[in-house]
Amino acid sequence: MVFAPPISWIAPRRRSKNHEDNRMKQIGTGQVPQGDALRVEAREIFGIMRAGGVAIMPFDVSYAIFAHTARAVERIYEIKNRSSAKPNGVIGNWDIFSELAETSQADKDLVSCVIRDHDLPLSIVAPYRADHDFLRTTEFGALRRATKGPTMDLLLNAGALHAELARISFDAGVPLMGSSANRSLTGNKFALQDIEPEVLQQVDLNVDHGICKHANEWLVGSTILEMGTRRVLRFGCCYEQIQALLAREFDLRLPDRPSSGPMSLV
Repeated sequence: MVFAPPISWIAPRRRSKNHEDNRMKQIGTGQVPQGDALRVEAREIFGIMRAGGVAIMPFDVSYAIFAHTARAVERIYEIKNRSSAKPNGVIGNWDIFSELAETSQADKDLVSCVIRDHDLPLSIVAPYRADHDFLRTTEFGALRRATKGPTMDLLLNAGALHAELARISFDAGVPLMGSSANRSLTGNKFALQDIEPEVLQQVDLNVDHGICKHANEWLVGSTILEMGTRRVLRFGCCYEQIQALLAREFDLRLPDRPSSGPMSLV
């Protein structure tokens, strides 16, 4: 099936006067920067979040809204009108997953196959090491919003900007937590101008890289897989590729994507 993006992905939405008057900063040219330019941009985004700001940024799977401090994380819930029962995800990479998630070797092999061997995005839910240095200085209010019981959701391999932010985050011991950049329950957004103005206007930084790589008709972000049980928690982008890959490499038979109704159990 060929997915045709909405017209609004081509014709940018005009900003309101209120949008111009607030403190929000926007960077990005509608294209993903390369090399040193990407690294400089990632450092700027990281610095704003580390200092207590909220940033909207483009990952391959969706535009996302992320922060680090407890107050900034609470702002995300207020901005999105998000239920407090829904935990945030954490920006991760292979190193973060390997050290933080408490999983079997079989689960590690599965994740490595998806994100390293076949370069597909994936979110995983797994028990985590609460005593790890990566989390040691994280404010309780931020951490409690990024966990559910003994488990944490890590977003893995979601593009070049995501990878650089994950690297900086892990090196600095500063976890970055958030979710999709949209009003809650309205579907993921794949172009900056499609995010609701009331969301864009309340953050400290918006980053424009154009249309996300894995934009899709279901308006979903990454596929989410629960480690251990191998239960699908969200039938997200690239799901059919992941489903076929795991059947071929691990003889793991995941259910087909629903033909209608909700694509997420979380």
